[in-house]
Amino acid sequence: MGPGRLRVATAALAVVLASSGAPLSDVAAPAAAVAAPSSAGVPFATPPLVLAPRTTSARRLTPPALLPLGSLYADPATGRHERILGNLARTAVLIGDSQSEPTDSWVRRGLEKAGYSVYFAGKGGTGFSVGTASVHDYDDALRLGDWLLPYGDPGLVVVQGGGNDATRRSSDAAITKGAVAILDELRTAYPHSKRLMVGTLSKSAADGGGRRTEVDALLGRIAARLEVPFVGCGDWISRYGLADELADGVHLKASGMARLTPIFADSLAAQGLSLD
Repeated sequence: MGPGRLRVATAALAVVLASSGAPLSDVAAPAAAVAAPSSAGVPFATPPLVLAPRTTSARRLTPPALLPLGSLYADPATGRHERILGNLARTAVLIGDSQSEPTDSWVRRGLEKAGYSVYFAGKGGTGFSVGTASVHDYDDALRLGDWLLPYGDPGLVVVQGGGNDATRRSSDAAITKGAVAILDELRTAYPHSKRLMVGTLSKSAADGGGRRTEVDALLGRIAARLEVPFVGCGDWISRYGLADELADGVHLKASGMARLTPIFADSLAAQGLSLD
């Protein structure tokens, strides 16, 4: 392409981006001028997963596929900034607490065993109705940008939690409000993606599960009402004999997480959510 045509094409692209609401500072430069994207500044989220440009989804008439991988995109469909990471067809976007946050957690490893790459957006100490000093509850954390979601159509969107809501004695009404809000928001953000809710890891009610078991059951009822597949784990510590694998009463040691990983992966397969 000659210099004149290149100037015309660049100007045309700028007009399209301006009309879509994307900042002109995010316009992709010609390939030779684009620096390798950096994952720095992504709060509580994993770096780019796929180093190959994705195609623009037919449901959105905006040009995010032209932006460099790792860049932020002002998505007019959600009103939020989202990270451009490539094709997400085999990616599970995971929102959760300290049960999910470790890279060797039973939730992450179970998703990986089921064939997914995992993008984690969440933080220990948070939940459907509670947050920490630096990160809000799930729905407010998403709304306020405490962590970022990727742009595109993930193969699966997972919300795990309830433990911190139980520990801090949140009411059923507060948990229900937060769970409905985050699931509705994710349905709007990812209308073509499968969704899953994972409950609260606990001992059984007869074995001292207490409020954690109650919250797990509550989340199951919420998921059923919203027609979202649910993996309840409110008795797994007792059912699978994991009491000796607990590090602190609620979190598993590495050996315990390794034992629970295939159990969770099998639960995904039973729901028809496994890729492999």
